[in-house]
Amino acid sequence: MILLVVAASILGSHYLGHGRVGRTLSSAPLPPGLGPVQSSAPAPTTSRAPPPGGSPRVAADRPGTPVTVIVADHHVRAPVSADRLKADGSLYVPANPRAVSWASQDVAPGSGHGTVILVGHVNYGGVQGAFFDLAEYRTGQIISLVLSDGRLMRYRVAAGPIEVNKSDVASRRQELFDQSQSYGLGGQPRSSRLLLLSCGGAFDNRTGHYESNIFVYALPV
Repeated sequence: MILLVVAASILGSHYLGHGRVGRTLSSAPLPPGLGPVQSSAPAPTTSRAPPPGGSPRVAADRPGTPVTVIVADHHVRAPVSADRLKADGSLYVPANPRAVSWASQDVAPGSGHGTVILVGHVNYGGVQGAFFDLAEYRTGQIISLVLSDGRLMRYRVAAGPIEVNKSDVASRRQELFDQSQSYGLGGQPRSSRLLLLSCGGAFDNRTGHYESNIFVYALPV
């Protein structure tokens, strides 16, 4: 998979806003629970039986294409397009503020390693974006991905939103966008993690851009 090259202006243009999007957030390194699994053993596959009260799990290393992202707690049900990185190596952001883009050059949901990256607007052209309140997501909330083959993957937000100034994103790209390690909690199969990404932080009226990016990470359940 191609490691994401992050431009300082990622998700940074054509936004309309004011003040700060969301509360003041942590800009510290990712918490230990979001670190890679330290194991050399092969990633186990999961049972075909559905988890209690949930939908069937997706076996590790059985990737699929996401077509819809659902976050019931935030009234999100957005179409997802598969998009390659732009020529400068930065992430593609859809023109439709209510749509979301999956970075298709990186790993897909159901992979046994890496970071599945979904990118959405906080707002665009005065229209509220699919990830307008990403800075308000909370640990434990459920994010669901509908795949093109009909499977449903469920993820649980693993840590509070993290705000990173755009000028610092490039220097932290390995930590933030890792495509080589495996992730998971005790008793769960090792797999990829999910990242929801948008603009946020303070809005700079001089440039018309938000100064930061908001990162929300989730792990499969």
